[in-house]
Amino acid sequence: MSDTTAAISLRPTTATSKWAGATCPKCSKGISAGDQAVLCPKCYIPHHAQCWRDGGNACANDQTPARILEPRGRAGAPAGEGAAAAPAVATPVPAAAAVAVPSTVSSVPVPFADEPLANPWLSARAIQGPPESELFRRNIMTIVSLLVFWAMAVFIATAFGVFR
Repeated sequence: MSDTTAAISLRPTTATSKWAGATCPKCSKGISAGDQAVLCPKCYIPHHAQCWRDGGNACANDQTPARILEPRGRAGAPAGEGAAAAPAVATPVPAAAAVAVPSTVSSVPVPFADEPLANPWLSARAIQGPPESELFRRNIMTIVSLLVFWAMAVFIATAFGVFR
């Protein structure tokens, strides 16, 4: 078999699987819950995993070749060899030390800092001025607007003959 064939994975069939109850095209039997099924990568028709292998790793309908990726256990062992009994459930450890109240409570108050790091009554804008470029732009815009205002005033006054 060449390396250009598609790879498909085994899917355990559950009662809510889309392909549960579908008919395998190779053996004409229904796929029930608990069966290992594979889906054809081209037509998406489910097959029993054994029927897919018996058919030469190809779809029974259109002969689309695909190899099955076998699930592996830990450390590269096949799932059948590496499967072991589940470990015993550990008993929970009570966290008594984290919940327990200390036997003596300190009556000494916590000392405060000598002075605050920042004055909470001043906003950051009052302490920090605008950047230089913003300050320059504000001054230029103020000067330009004043010049335009006075130029319009002189123009209107000249038009009505105030300066004669």
